[in-house]
Amino acid sequence: MTLKERLSAGWRWLLGGVVPDDRTRLVEMLCQAYLDEAKDVMQFTAHAERMAYPQFRERLLRIAAEEQTHVQWLREKILALGGTVPEVTVPLRQGKNSWECLRLDVEEEERDYGALLEQMYAVEGVDPELAEGLRRIRAEERRHRAELLDMLLKSEPYAPPVLTPELAQAEREKHEWLEQQKLIWWEQQQAAWEAAGKPVPWAEWKAEREFTWIAHELPNREREWITRRMNQECGGTTVRPIHVQEPAQSPTTVPLAA
Repeated sequence: MTLKERLSAGWRWLLGGVVPDDRTRLVEMLCQAYLDEAKDVMQFTAHAERMAYPQFRERLLRIAAEEQTHVQWLREKILALGGTVPEVTVPLRQGKNSWECLRLDVEEEERDYGALLEQMYAVEGVDPELAEGLRRIRAEERRHRAELLDMLLKSEPYAPPVLTPELAQAEREKHEWLEQQKLIWWEQQQAAWEAAGKPVPWAEWKAEREFTWIAHELPNREREWITRRMNQECGGTTVRPIHVQEPAQSPTTVPLAA
């Protein structure tokens, strides 16, 4: 008997009666898939900020957004089965540079790709709709893995950028300014969250705001910094900051709690 047949037969035996214990096993499997996908969204979003090339950053953010649809689908299935959506508490893996971040992301996708195969076979004979959804997710994981591998191969692992003392000082000033801007923005966001009566759990709200900062607010602040630097070098007056209005609800949020 093949692996696929053994897994399908085993789960048919376990879930055929649709008793509470069987449903619990299915929910546990979906929760593990949910944790894997939610962690990927958070890790890819964080690693996007570390990319040396802006085009790589954009690709990572797009991959994170696509994987967020997996998170939402799994969340809906868990709730439909009467389960509780787990909170993501696993620490993210951070590389020393953009190349190492991409290597870690490739490893993450390879693990998820293999785990989804087992999960897909496990429910194939029990819930065709669920199996088809997992099959779709696995196909996208395969494409994401290929994209990440392509970026990794195009990156240089041992050649950090060479900065002159002037550029190094400018980078330090930029980093300090961005940190100050983020602190101010976070305080404003938290005040609004508290004024609204804390409508969502802290962990969920924090993850959503972190994604919004990286995907929407940080690019605005970086453009503002460039404008300020150019204005200073040209001896002009201070220009008004450039802002893009934040959408009422980001289309790619990471719900970490039910």
